[in-house]
Amino acid sequence: MRLWNKSFGKETKVSDFAGRIIAKGAYDDRNSKFGWNVDHILPQSRGGTTVEHNLICCHIKTNDEKSNIFPCFNANGKAFEIIKVQNHYEIRAKGKETEKESNSDKLDLYDSASGVRFFKKLKGLQNKKRFVGTVFIRLNGLTNTALVDFIEKMLEQESLSFKIESSSYGANLIIVAHNYNMLLKEDSSELLDKCVLMNTYLSNYFVPCEYIKGFDVYYRVDCFEDKFSMYKELANINYTNMNYKPGTSWSTGMYSQQSYQNSLFVNGLVLENTKAGEKVTHQTNSEYTEYNFVFTNLSQNLKKEVSGK
Repeated sequence: MRLWNKSFGKETKVSDFAGRIIAKGAYDDRNSKFGWNVDHILPQSRGGTTVEHNLICCHIKTNDEKSNIFPCFNANGKAFEIIKVQNHYEIRAKGKETEKESNSDKLDLYDSASGVRFFKKLKGLQNKKRFVGTVFIRLNGLTNTALVDFIEKMLEQESLSFKIESSSYGANLIIVAHNYNMLLKEDSSELLDKCVLMNTYLSNYFVPCEYIKGFDVYYRVDCFEDKFSMYKELANINYTNMNYKPGTSWSTGMYSQQSYQNSLFVNGLVLENTKAGEKVTHQTNSEYTEYNFVFTNLSQNLKKEVSGK
């Protein structure tokens, strides 16, 4: 993960050097079409060492094709060579034509051809269906805003907004996280894992330590026909729609203590697009279904942290 973050920053899907798409959440997963692992640029059989400048993130198929072949190899139907640059080795595409094509993809807004080419590429994406993931976190009785910073770090790849409301049981902090680029089912699963992680920490550490009195986490995926529809309809999806129990309405901003379930809930599209649908049955009389799962080992260790062991 450190190598991924250094190579790609906050990106969750990128192309490896051979042009294959890899997803951050699919590390070492041969069952995923986006599975990746770490390869030695200079093969170990040729003296390559496990140091950062000799490691590269690449698709599992790319790694298999490259294997320990040196110095020239083919991957994803393209020819590459391993060359020495000063005191380290790099992988480079063979042939000037390939290098020229690679340079043509680089965005330079000071170059009119590059800028217009980029805009036309964006135009082609506007009328495609858009899947947006939204997470609503409702915290009651927050005693230390370090918890907010903690959640911000956990959801650093999502766009966050905040709202504070008053209730008869104290202030409620609403945190809304949007992911506007959920192209694949793996994206939905990755955000679900973050929600389960959050549920684990909130229920097993932050509530017992009285950093909050109660919480709810609602995760939903919505499909829009195009980007214009997304802009138009997304505003209607907000925390006032959080409605697990039939007949319960939180639209007034006045919540009862019983309304806090200290749990995680997901909507139908999350169940369809992730393995959550195999673990719980869709609550037919409610928009959301309870998915109160935690990471077991982490949960047990957090309980030890609370007890001071």
